[in-house]
Amino acid sequence: MALEIDRECWKRWEPVIKRLAATHGFPAANLSQLTNLLRLFNGEGSTFRITGDRWRFIIDATRQDKYIVKIIAITVIARHNEDERRNGVVIARACNLHPSSEREELPGAPHLKWYPVTSGGEVYQHCCAKECTGPDRSTPTSRGTWETSRLRIVQKAYEQELLVLRELHREAAANASPAFQGQEQSTELSGANNEPQHAMRKHKSYAKIDSYDREKLLHLAEGLIDETGSLRHELRVVNAETETLRARNIQLDKENAMKSTTIGSMRADLKRRCVQMEKMTKEDTVKDATIENQRHRIKSLREKNKKLETEVNKRTELATLNEQLEAGRATLIERQEDLTGERDALIERKQSLADSNADLEAKMAKMERKKARMDSKFSRLNAKLQSQSEHIETLTTANDEVRETVEKMNESTAKLESEKAEAIKVSEGLEKQLTELYTMLHQSHTKVEQLQRDIELEVVHKGRTQAALNKAQQDLQHRSTAQSNRIQQLERDVSDKHAFTQSLQSEILCLQQRSQGAQHSPRHGYGAHREPLVSAHKLQYQREISRQANEKASDMESKLEAMKLAMEAMKSEVQTEKAELNAQKAETNAKKAEVEALAKKCAERMNAANAKESYTMSLEKQLEEMRGNMEGMLGRVSVYQGKKRRRTEGPDFQL
Repeated sequence: MALEIDRECWKRWEPVIKRLAATHGFPAANLSQLTNLLRLFNGEGSTFRITGDRWRFIIDATRQDKYIVKIIAITVIARHNEDERRNGVVIARACNLHPSSEREELPGAPHLKWYPVTSGGEVYQHCCAKECTGPDRSTPTSRGTWETSRLRIVQKAYEQELLVLRELHREAAANASPAFQGQEQSTELSGANNEPQHAMRKHKSYAKIDSYDREKLLHLAEGLIDETGSLRHELRVVNAETETLRARNIQLDKENAMKSTTIGSMRADLKRRCVQMEKMTKEDTVKDATIENQRHRIKSLREKNKKLETEVNKRTELATLNEQLEAGRATLIERQEDLTGERDALIERKQSLADSNADLEAKMAKMERKKARMDSKFSRLNAKLQSQSEHIETLTTANDEVRETVEKMNESTAKLESEKAEAIKVSEGLEKQLTELYTMLHQSHTKVEQLQRDIELEVVHKGRTQAALNKAQQDLQHRSTAQSNRIQQLERDVSDKHAFTQSLQSEILCLQQRSQGAQHSPRHGYGAHREPLVSAHKLQYQREISRQANEKASDMESKLEAMKLAMEAMKSEVQTEKAELNAQKAETNAKKAEVEALAKKCAERMNAANAKESYTMSLEKQLEEMRGNMEGMLGRVSVYQGKKRRRTEGPDFQL
């Protein structure tokens, strides 16, 4: 979209935009860059949002079709990586009612002023307050956000623009022709009989009637037409905000439906229900806060609609004055009708906003009823929790009885000791294997370091061989890390086995102590009758334990075999790398053949140019230098391949 910016507007905002480009990363620093940036946006709006690496920028402008008449404000907001509180500044026109006595050193002064915004958009420093304090409040405003603070400062800037336009209109009315002034005086006396001072001011302006030019009136009328277009754009912005509020209400309804489904799924588990209940309460508080924020935004939109209606009334008064001009009479009548239609549309949208507010209140009451039902369910779940705790107490008593039966297993101590000795032998064998694996890993690390040194020596001369060796080095590192991970897994298995043997030792000691205590205690007839069955069950359990230990040992042996196979696979991969080096040698030979072919071509050209002996001598010298360089490169490659062959075919690599 081709957009153009007014020259006067650029002169006023040029130092500000240059400062933002230098300190805040604004993507434009001159007029051409700014126009190219704005051309990237689509639509007929007058607000442009730009996102940078550390800051976000919002440009509010007055626009007429494809022409930016005036920039009202530029908002700078810090992102999370720059400032967690999202502080920033709003740059707008300086206040005409409260001129600053101090000298401003920021860019754009004295016409523009930088208004800081802190506390995440809640607090902004402006000399004029936007809202009045009601009889039922102690503070003039509620909790604000970045968007509300920005809109308040921008609205104050629009109000200053309107005040300046009213002053210009009064001056134009004071300098008008006698006929025009008589018509204006008659219309104002019929519309407002309570303004005698204004009539006296018009009566005094008869001295400047003849000095006023009609072209100024036409220029003023064009300016008023532009301002009506900006007012129409503001009405469109309000409509867009109302649509966003409706979409937000629909999203809240969907979230409430999702919450009802989650409440049904909470019946599965008691603990999960409790946690989800706490989450639901927190989310309800957040939703209440968002609904309250929506109410405040609706109230602010209503106030904005009222102000826009007052501005529309003011614009209609200006339209009645413009109707008296001969050049733009018909166009101003049509624009007045359009504004009245838009005012009716705003009234209808205001009624729709009131209906949506009532719907939100009804939904809030429904959420409160759901909250009460959830509280009752939570109380019932607490009762179920108490019943389950009593059931757990009964289970603990049954567990005590089982422990009393386990105390009668005293005859299996010898077998457990033999199994303990076997497990110790197996663990010692595994430790030996682990030490051997550690030595093999250390040797592989030393070999990798040696390969790295050789690669660093040949980096400058052999780029392709460097890439191949780097790839081989990465593969070796991955495999060495995989081997280390496997060794750590084996260590963990051995530690688990050791812990298991220790637990067996502790159980053996406990059983011995209990057997000694049981020999001195009298036995009942029923206990003597049940003792052989309990010992058989214990023997079967011990056999199962020994079988699991043997299975773990065999599993560890299979893992060691797999590691040996992996080492053999690494050996085969190194051999493939050797084959790749041979292929690179073939490529160097091909290059040598190409160089020889070039030498033949140079010889033929020298035979054809017998008259240029000096030139042919220089070519021969260059050719000899190229041959020497290539022979040196081939010699270094052959030396490196010999070193590589001796290193890969030695006894250390085979081990």
